[in-house]
Amino acid sequence: MDSELWANIRRLHLSDHLSKSAVARELNIHRDTVRRALAAHDGPPKSGFSRPAAPSKLDAFKPHLAERIAQFPDIPGTTLFREIRAQGYAGSMSILWEHLQTIRPTAPKSFLRLETLPGEFAQVDWAHCGTILIGNRTWRLSCFLMVLSYSRMLYLEFTLSQSMEAFLAGHVHAFEFFGGVPRKINYDNLRSVVLSRVGRDIRFHPRFMDFAGYYLFEPIPCKVRAGWEKGKVESAVKFVRSSFLAGRAITTLAELNGQSRLWRDGQANARIHGATRERPADRFVEEKAKLQPLPQKPYDTALVDTVGVNSQALIHFDANRYTVPSAFAGKSLTLKADVAQVSLFDGPRPVAVHIRSYEKHRLVENPDHHQGLLAQRKKARGARAHTDFLALAPHCAPYLTGLVAAELNLPAHLEKIMGLVHRYGKTEVAGAIGHALQFKAFGADYIHRVILQRRAARDMPEPRPILLSKKPDWNQLAVEQTDLSVYDELFEDSL
Repeated sequence: MDSELWANIRRLHLSDHLSKSAVARELNIHRDTVRRALAAHDGPPKSGFSRPAAPSKLDAFKPHLAERIAQFPDIPGTTLFREIRAQGYAGSMSILWEHLQTIRPTAPKSFLRLETLPGEFAQVDWAHCGTILIGNRTWRLSCFLMVLSYSRMLYLEFTLSQSMEAFLAGHVHAFEFFGGVPRKINYDNLRSVVLSRVGRDIRFHPRFMDFAGYYLFEPIPCKVRAGWEKGKVESAVKFVRSSFLAGRAITTLAELNGQSRLWRDGQANARIHGATRERPADRFVEEKAKLQPLPQKPYDTALVDTVGVNSQALIHFDANRYTVPSAFAGKSLTLKADVAQVSLFDGPRPVAVHIRSYEKHRLVENPDHHQGLLAQRKKARGARAHTDFLALAPHCAPYLTGLVAAELNLPAHLEKIMGLVHRYGKTEVAGAIGHALQFKAFGADYIHRVILQRRAARDMPEPRPILLSKKPDWNQLAVEQTDLSVYDELFEDSL
């Protein structure tokens, strides 16, 4: 069972109040199929099969019909029926009439505007509204519009895309604004609604049909190149551009939507409409009572995707990076994104929630997510300090044993001693450690005092650190220490 059949069954039974048997007769399906569709509340059931389309009795004669229509566009259908009957056609006249309607060219028509019943129809469209700059990123600005056909009540909201998620969210917000759902909605052949169309054969987008089945409305796509079929929303698009957007400075999306709500309620829905000669807000009082009720909870319109977490506990989404707890580094998580936030889940369990960034190349972080990484880095630094300390000189091993026996804060003392190496050099620190070991003086402070005493005895100044302000990263570089005792020996020989 596909999404379209599931949505039609639910609409006919739950909205139009047809019995299960009547729905089966209407759609030419078995009653068991109707029962399975009504039992599935969140989408079409996954199991089952679809009935293959049967070949038409007219298939063999379609080339002849196409050729005759091309030569004589006004040839009567009865004449064509006699011709193909003589060639062996065994079908009915109705099959022929239906096919001729899809291939016969039609002359331009004039149209009589028809008013719809309250709550029966709405029309939806997108409007392109230029661009908007958010931080370091330029977005194409769009406006989602829904107009109730009877009252001309208007809902609009501005978005940064025309994605499926924004399209469905616009519907949800419009239904909540109206306080109900119309029975049918007109669209042009948007990709979010219609995947493909050949004549009367329309293949709807499955996610959109899930949405339509959830809210129990019937989507009615306009004919190809027949925009007049949704003229009410087309007029609303022109009105928004001329009355609201013209001459308005666009600053932020939130401010723009706030201003549009004031304009919608104070002007668009409060004016005397040119077609009805009444205020949309006044006619809506009658129409609202005819709308279908809203479901108990709104449809989840969020974008859902699977993302990988890199070694730095970051995920990439929409040209930005978002942090997650370090325990999930190297794993896959489920991402859900709506217009306000980005959420990450490990199965059903929430892992992280961030405010969504609409800039690009930004790092959106939660400092708490770094605690695990910081602990790992601290542990790694401690292990590195332990290894580097033992590499200074052979007598560092017994000195390390003494540090442990003295019950000192070993990581802190090792870090201080390696800081002395960075400041005074490997040779001086190793010599001071050997001297301190002779007197069983354990601790970084003892070693530092030995170094200072020896340098004072030799009248050597305190070394000044070299800081590179233009290249601060270079201050953290480690270089191989050179043994300077050779130069001391040279000076002693000269003395």
